Amino acid sequence: MTDSIKKYLSETPETLTRLLNNSEDLFKEVSHQDIKRIIVTGSGTSYHSGAEMQQLMREKSGILVEAYYPFMITRDLFKFDTSKTLLVGVSQGGSSFTTLDAMKIAKERGCKIATISADKPAYIDQVADYPLTIDIGRELAGPKTEGYYATKLHLLLLAEYIGLVNGNLNVDQFNNDMNDLKLTFDQFGSAYEKALKWVEDHKTKLASYNNMRIVGPASLYGDVLESTLKLVESCREPVSGFEFNEFIHGIYNAMNENTPVLFMDNGTENRMSKMLQILGKWTDSLYVFDLSDANDGNHMGYGVKVPKQFETFIFPLVFQVMAGVVSKERGIDADIPKDPNFHMEIGSKKYNH
Repeated sequence: MTDSIKKYLSETPETLTRLLNNSEDLFKEVSHQDIKRIIVTGSGTSYHSGAEMQQLMREKSGILVEAYYPFMITRDLFKFDTSKTLLVGVSQGGSSFTTLDAMKIAKERGCKIATISADKPAYIDQVADYPLTIDIGRELAGPKTEGYYATKLHLLLLAEYIGLVNGNLNVDQFNNDMNDLKLTFDQFGSAYEKALKWVEDHKTKLASYNNMRIVGPASLYGDVLESTLKLVESCREPVSGFEFNEFIHGIYNAMNENTPVLFMDNGTENRMSKMLQILGKWTDSLYVFDLSDANDGNHMGYGVKVPKQFETFIFPLVFQVMAGVVSKERGIDADIPKDPNFHMEIGSKKYNH
């Protein structure tokens, strides 16, 4: 496993707890604005964070929350009154041109603008009313992991503080959520160790695959997308990710004996056993990851008990570990991009990170 991924995953629970404990001042100003709609935009890991957290953000804030890729942000999206709309531009490195362009469109149409980035000041902060900097510094690993969890936490906290101010949450509900988050972060380390041991035990087999399918429930769809990206950018082979019901709609036709499918199972899909039975006619490379104590070959459980609404802070772990361990097994240093100057050459970012 690349030392950088291991380093960042190991320090993640402490980092998340610190961000949580220091969050009140950061979100104080923006949470007291009259906001009725939040739009989250970003590319790659940044978009996946918004896609994963948008439903939970709706529940906590009591307002409309939507996640879009930057290319989906057009002037037509803001045809109506935007004075109470907050657009949140997310960029891990803080210099994405497409995210900045989307923010400029929203700004021109009258939206309030917030940014979430690990850079301070970030390039995208130039149009921000509320820079909500993630105080973790720049993540130097190739595949980003710690930043994904920190961004999800920031988006959730934004919604929590807005919900507390607008009355959607009472003080007890807010405090219970903060305590439940700390409980979840406390168990992150043991879940990580379980994932690391399982991947180390199975790395030879995992490294032999030249394609993978990742499937998960709707509530973990952002995590499915992010896990797919981690394996694509580290192992540099085709990997595709699907929500459970979308996988059913045609994807199964591409199954054969060489096709591994890796399932995130949070217990919400009652057809999981049937799915495994059917797919088992074509391949024995079916893997299931859940929160149980299982450690039975292709079935691994993280062995933790966390509040259901915060399971997203656990489920991607095994795939992030794979990004480090399996890429190394394949002779790839995931910390070195295929083209280190790619973003500068293609003109996609202000800075090459």
